[in-house]
Amino acid sequence: MHRQLPTIVIVTLFAILPSPLRAAENSPALDEAMKKKIDQKSSRIVDSLKLDDADKAAKIKAIADEWLAAMLSWHKEHDPELAKLWSDWNKARSAVPKDEFPGEVIATQIEGVYSSLKPAYDDYIKKLSAELTPEQVDAVKESWSRSPGMMRTYTAYLEIVPDLAEKDKEVIKNRMLLAREAAMLTDADKEIVSIYKRHKVKVEQYVGTLEWSKLHKAYSQRGKEQAEAKKKADEAANASSPGN
Repeated sequence: MHRQLPTIVIVTLFAILPSPLRAAENSPALDEAMKKKIDQKSSRIVDSLKLDDADKAAKIKAIADEWLAAMLSWHKEHDPELAKLWSDWNKARSAVPKDEFPGEVIATQIEGVYSSLKPAYDDYIKKLSAELTPEQVDAVKESWSRSPGMMRTYTAYLEIVPDLAEKDKEVIKNRMLLAREAAMLTDADKEIVSIYKRHKVKVEQYVGTLEWSKLHKAYSQRGKEQAEAKKKADEAANASSPGN
C-alpha cells in the first residue's frame, strides 16, 4: 500500500496543475513567430481593457496567451479544411439565380469543424469571467472583431432601418451576437468578415429583400452626401484660413 503512494501523489499533483502547464504537455512546440504573434494579440486584448491593476493585467494576459496558443495551434491543423469550405461557401453564394440555402448548408459544416475548438474557447471565457466583470468580458469580445464589429454593424442597421420595433431590434442584435461569438474562434480578418456576412444575410432576409435593397441604397447615398458636405466644409475652412 505504502509503495503505491508516490504514484498516487504524482497523479494527484498532475491533476491539479494549472491548465497552462497541462496544455504545454499536450501542445506542439510554438515557434518564435507564433510566440510573437500571441504576445502581440494578447497585449492588444489587455490594452483594450485599460486596466490600472498590473497584477490583474498580468493574469488576463496569461489567460489570453493560453487561449491564443490553443486557437492558433488548432488552426494550423484545421485551416486547410476550413479554407476549402469557405471557398465552397463563396461559390455557392455567387450562383445565379441567388439562393442562400446551399451556402447555409456549408456554413453549418464549418460550425461542425469549429466544434472541437469550442471547449477551449468556453474555458477561456470562463477564466476571463472569473477575473473580469461581464462588461469587461463583453469589451474583450467586441474589440476582437472590431471590424466589422458587432455594435458597429448593429448600429448601422438601426440607421438603415430607423423605424424598427423593439422586438425587431432584439432579433437583429441577437443575430449579430451570434456572429461575434463565432468570430471569436479565429484571428483571420477575411474569415471574420465572412462569418459576419453569413449572419448579416439572415438579418437582411428578416428585414425583407426588396425593402432592404431600397433602404441600403438610400443609406449609402446619405453616406456619400455627408462625406461630400464634409469635404466642401473642409475646403472652405482651409480657403479662409490666414495662411491662404
